[in-house]
Amino acid sequence: MLAIFAKTSIELAVVLLLIYGFIHEKEVIKFEQYVKMVIVVNYRRYKKRKRIEQMKKNREFRVVKGGKSPNGRTPHSFDVA
Repeated sequence: MLAIFAKTSIELAVVLLLIYGFIHEKEVIKFEQYVKMVIVVNYRRYKKRKRIEQMKKNREFRVVKGGKSPNGRTPHSFDVA
């Protein structure tokens, strides 16, 4: 009995939302575009933050001691690998 009541209530809510969507179509479209914009902006912000974190993680500077420097010249104490 409870399952039938829950299923009927959900179906009724869906039908009412569809009717509301047809009546207020322009408002629904504006809302959908707003939600899409929020999702896209936050996704880009997330990707940018991850890229910056990866760049910070990959920054390792080591002083080259002895041998040839990476550019083929004689090594200096300020050469980095």
